[in-house]
Amino acid sequence: MQPGEHGHDPHEQDPRVLAQRRLEAMVGRGELTLSEFSERAEKIWAATCPAELEVALSGLPAAPLAEQGRTAPPAARTGSAITVDESAKRTSVFDTIKREGRWELPDDQRLTSWFGEIYLDLREAVVDRQRTRLQLDLWCANAKILVPPGVTVAVTGNRTMSELKVDEGRYEVSGGPRLDMEINGFMAGAKIKVLAAGEKIPKAWKWF
Repeated sequence: MQPGEHGHDPHEQDPRVLAQRRLEAMVGRGELTLSEFSERAEKIWAATCPAELEVALSGLPAAPLAEQGRTAPPAARTGSAITVDESAKRTSVFDTIKREGRWELPDDQRLTSWFGEIYLDLREAVVDRQRTRLQLDLWCANAKILVPPGVTVAVTGNRTMSELKVDEGRYEVSGGPRLDMEINGFMAGAKIKVLAAGEKIPKAWKWF
């Protein structure tokens, strides 16, 4: 008898697989940021007993936020009289497009920079799907993207006289939310780095 002949997948019986799928579904509903998924998934796969698995899943909401009549918007800075919202900014010329903190990453987002910079810190980003598409067009410009562990990234695009650097770091969580990133460029530079939330950003990545 061949494995799977009766339609049973051995992985289906692994409670860690089921637990991670629960997290992935919550990411798809916008209930967890990418970094929250990463942190909990790491605990799930490190669990050696049911009690440790319970700890990894503790505090999760019982129902989707949509069923509670509300959504999870990006957290606003408190204690300030003036709030500047540049979330609608899609194009930069000799300046910077910057996204960091808790922010919503929509599907099919397209950002363009001419002689400028794009900085995306996706570690606290909120998405409402398990697979997200993002396009960056760089014309004599640079882009730096920080991604939390556990997010699968696929990079495509057309680049001429450009440089792409990827630093995956070291982590064991895989198979989580997916980011399809199209990076097009001319005389451009793009860097993608895996970095857990709370980890110090290397000085080489700080340009301001």
